[in-house]
Amino acid sequence: MAISAAAKLVETEGFQSLTARKVAAKIGYTVGTLYHVFRNFDDLVIHMNAQTIDEMAALIQQKTRKKRNPEVRIRAMAEVYVQYATDHPDRWRLVFEHQAPSGLPTPAQMKERRDVMFEMVADNLREISPERIPQEVAHTATALWSGIHGICILALTGKLYLGGAFSMVKLIDTLIDSVLNEFRHR
Repeated sequence: MAISAAAKLVETEGFQSLTARKVAAKIGYTVGTLYHVFRNFDDLVIHMNAQTIDEMAALIQQKTRKKRNPEVRIRAMAEVYVQYATDHPDRWRLVFEHQAPSGLPTPAQMKERRDVMFEMVADNLREISPERIPQEVAHTATALWSGIHGICILALTGKLYLGGAFSMVKLIDTLIDSVLNEFRHR
């Protein structure tokens, strides 16, 4: 309940206004009771972010499941990712902008979930060029997905148009074309 309430608050009020007190009030709990379920506020945010990543991954898998061509799947993955970020900008940004207190490591569950996105890209790259060594596939998958994310964040924060009025989708298509062309012909 708390994770769902937190997600709804972020959707309606933005992630900057998310507090434990608001979440507790939304579900009829006290803050103290909320902290019996979660170690602290950061733990609640981490659980909500994990849910956000799971939702994105499920949507990507649903959209790409029936596509036979790995390049088409990569493009569909990017499309779903951009659509999710556009439809849920505050939840999407919170995944990347939440900073746990200094000195606390990223929980293993978050690292595993984050790695799922890169692994989905890598699976498709292996299908495109099965002769590539694993490190090259991982490197290319990381570079490609990071570039897609970068274009997305620049567009959603209004900073993309510094170099001209380019469509986010067209830029992502150009990036995918360039990376896949290079990957195939190395």
